[in-house]
Amino acid sequence: MRENLREQLNTEITRKQFLQYMTGALLMVFGLNNLISLLTGSKSVQHTMLLPPTSDGPDGFGARKFGT
Repeated sequence: MRENLREQLNTEITRKQFLQYMTGALLMVFGLNNLISLLTGSKSVQHTMLLPPTSDGPDGFGARKFGT
């Protein structure tokens, strides 16, 4: 098994093949991450609000002074 692994690691590949392997590995990692989060029911992305909601009046065009 070690010899087989050494043979595979010693084979030369082209830049195109390397990029194909790396793209496939990256897609596999993201796919596994999404599958695990789907199975566990947890969400890894938390949406945060930049500005807290205000309840001091109507919102819309002309509701407040410019720049405040």
